[in-house]
Amino acid sequence: MGTAALVGAYTIMDVVNSYTTLDAKAKYIWAANVLARKCPFFQDMPMKPSNQIFSNIGARVSYLNTPATRGFNQGVAPTAIHSVNYTEGIAMIEDFSEVDKTLCDIQPNPEQWRSERDKIKLEAMTQTAETLIISGSKTSDVNAWDGFRTRFNVSTHYPNGDTTWPVNVKLAGGSGTVNDIIIIEWGESKVFGLYPPNLVAGIQVRDLGEVTVVTNTLASPQYMQGYRTFMSLYFGLNIEDERYIQRLANIQPTGVDNIFNPEHLVEVINNLPGGGADAVIYVPRAIKTQMDIAAMQKNNAFYTIDANNDVFGRPVLRFRGLPVRLAEKMGTFTAIS
Repeated sequence: MGTAALVGAYTIMDVVNSYTTLDAKAKYIWAANVLARKCPFFQDMPMKPSNQIFSNIGARVSYLNTPATRGFNQGVAPTAIHSVNYTEGIAMIEDFSEVDKTLCDIQPNPEQWRSERDKIKLEAMTQTAETLIISGSKTSDVNAWDGFRTRFNVSTHYPNGDTTWPVNVKLAGGSGTVNDIIIIEWGESKVFGLYPPNLVAGIQVRDLGEVTVVTNTLASPQYMQGYRTFMSLYFGLNIEDERYIQRLANIQPTGVDNIFNPEHLVEVINNLPGGGADAVIYVPRAIKTQMDIAAMQKNNAFYTIDANNDVFGRPVLRFRGLPVRLAEKMGTFTAIS
């Protein structure tokens, strides 16, 4: 089994790289590479096949049992683990890449030219996937599932319903249009991605060859010959243990009093089991810029730059040893309560 940099997860790239022969997996490698390079969550998220064809059934432990001590020649009463069953769905993201056959054929390297157009389409699909992970909502899109912001959208949410554990969301004091930070400790029995068991990492890339393309309305059609590629990504988000997610919300983008405070981030990291030793921090562009600038200061006590870079050769900013990823689709949102 392969390992991913930084968090030791069996990620989408590892799933593809473990797939049978080189020839069989070749058509998936470039797609998985684009997904991981353009969406930071796919760089870290462990991927597992679902235990149903298009969904995953699991159980969250709401609170632990309390084993008893015993003396010699004494017995103890068996205890029960209290859990709640849940079902996580899988969403289908699909698109077609179409190019003019003649325009493609006259290129110096037609295959490469067409491949570059396919990558642009896949990058757009990747942005859709990242948006789904962050703020997907079954209420607004019946074909989606709930992302992190949708699941953890109030400051009174206790993980797995366990009121003895710290809440999942801390409010930073901002109002109106605000930023947030999401901290996740990925792993089996924690938080991981899903894909249908009969699809390689949930990815499909099929060259449909030469087709006739309609370039006008069906009522008044015009035609051209083109090349078409079908691409899809089927995946879900499985949160088995909500204790491994923290969200620092309502960070004011501007001003003096409510801009990002690293002490707040220390607090929410310490709310993770074991202090979040293997957690990853996801931030929007505005906060990543603040962190990068702070890392340049001589009196910096929170940040380091990883000299080894990530799997794509990019420098890795670390907050107290934990990797910080730029999630470009996080953006701003309206403050929550």
